[in-house]
Amino acid sequence: MSQGPDRIRVLCLTTLPTIGAGNRLRVEQYAPLLRDEGIELVISPFFDDATYAVLYERGHAIRKALGVVRGLLRRLRDILRIGRFDLVLVYRESAPLGPPVIERLLRRARVPYVFDFDDAIFLGPMHPSNRRWAWLRRPARVDAAVRGATAVIAGNEYLAAWARRLNPNVSVIATPIDTDRHQTATTRRDGPLVIGWVGSSTTAPYLHLLDSVLDEVGTRSDLVVRVIGGRYAHPRARVECWPYRLDKEPEDVATFDVGVLPEPDDPWTRGKGAFKALVYMAAGIPVVASDVGVNPEVVIDGVTGYCVSDAPSWVSALERLAADPELRTRMGSAGRRRAEEHHSLHVKAPLLADVLRRAAAR
Repeated sequence: MSQGPDRIRVLCLTTLPTIGAGNRLRVEQYAPLLRDEGIELVISPFFDDATYAVLYERGHAIRKALGVVRGLLRRLRDILRIGRFDLVLVYRESAPLGPPVIERLLRRARVPYVFDFDDAIFLGPMHPSNRRWAWLRRPARVDAAVRGATAVIAGNEYLAAWARRLNPNVSVIATPIDTDRHQTATTRRDGPLVIGWVGSSTTAPYLHLLDSVLDEVGTRSDLVVRVIGGRYAHPRARVECWPYRLDKEPEDVATFDVGVLPEPDDPWTRGKGAFKALVYMAAGIPVVASDVGVNPEVVIDGVTGYCVSDAPSWVSALERLAADPELRTRMGSAGRRRAEEHHSLHVKAPLLADVLRRAAAR
């Protein structure tokens, strides 16, 4: 239990280890600031680094199965030590398969827990490489976890509206950007315009929404498409695919001239939080994003970049930025200011601290 009247200890149950962006951004990056607030986070991922290395690849059934066994043993350990904590924070799910057993045990033991989610996980999609296990991840498991929580944190209002049907105690806290880690690039290079994207294998297919756009822009502008953390190929545009390196992410993103965030308009993307745009903005890079979900709330059209709804609008926005370095600088600076003032870790940490303290006190 807590070591003082104002200090609380929180066991954080996550699915993925540090390399998983969601856990790192929704939970881990808060730890130093929350410690200053008297809140100690102890993070327990279900999967380890070795399992994560093959988790989203086809095959590797034995390695994945062994990873699940190790994860279950970690959860058993968590159950045995639950009495040492004042509160449990569940990010997305306590375990990736089966019903929400941990959440039910917490409820019966009268241990308060906060459920935090930042994607439309109630829709139930899985990565294509693991789709045969979808029967073990029924959407109803999310309903049960939300319904039993002492408090719920949603990444945006779209998600919160869904959660309020099951639990009245819902707060909206968007995923923050660490503006101390990401700094504005101090120099810009000569040479081709670098259109950049950073993400993972799950969102890289959205880049194909730009196939015809890059065809047209490339006929009038010298450009290179730099993809970090995913695979993308174009029949005519020059594409560079760089591996995602956590320690090099700020440095790699700073090589962009324009950051792009293409997304289709569907129930899944409406639940996303425009975090890619925040990464670009924190680096002082203008953004062109699809006019989907919360993107227009993050990317202020005509100020920090452009929100566009069709291919001609994409072409117009990219060509405008390609032709005007001063516009890129001005929009990039505006984006940096907005990231600092509205979306930074320093802005969001007190909001999370308040939710955790209130939940622990109930």
